[in-house]
Amino acid sequence: MNLKLLNETIEGKQIPLSDISEKMGVSRESLNLKLAGKRRFKASEADHISDILKLTTCERNQIFFD
Repeated sequence: MNLKLLNETIEGKQIPLSDISEKMGVSRESLNLKLAGKRRFKASEADHISDILKLTTCERNQIFFD
């Protein structure tokens, strides 16, 4: 998992973490732990955040399957 790329992508898309966590149905704290690498993303969460960020298949693979 490429957390650096995921965090850079979130910054580049300028979507607040509070919006992402709300759309994912997780707390902001939980999302922060995942983005810091202290908790793992479930497959369903990876799919959901990919949809929220409108990632291409290539971008998703680079982030989650690196």
